[in-house]
Amino acid sequence: MAEVYLHKDEIIVVRTEDYYEEQASQEEIYLEETEEDLRMILEFDDPSPAPDENLREQREHAAEELITGDSDDPPLSDEAIDEILGTT
Repeated sequence: MAEVYLHKDEIIVVRTEDYYEEQASQEEIYLEETEEDLRMILEFDDPSPAPDENLREQREHAAEELITGDSDDPPLSDEAIDEILGTT
């Protein structure tokens, strides 16, 4: 891993490529473990959306679909709108 030389009562340490590869490997493992831990914390702390919010998002999506529909398409029936909104 490292070569040690003695020169005039001084210790000189020369790092080899294997040493740096081992350091990088350990750092990568540490970062992956930390990322997993943080992801678990965020998923645990992030509550699922409230039912009202989910319904609001569905309505916004349905309204967007109605607005961006092709102008050549015939108007949607009440049944089709209810189906899009999921209120049937």
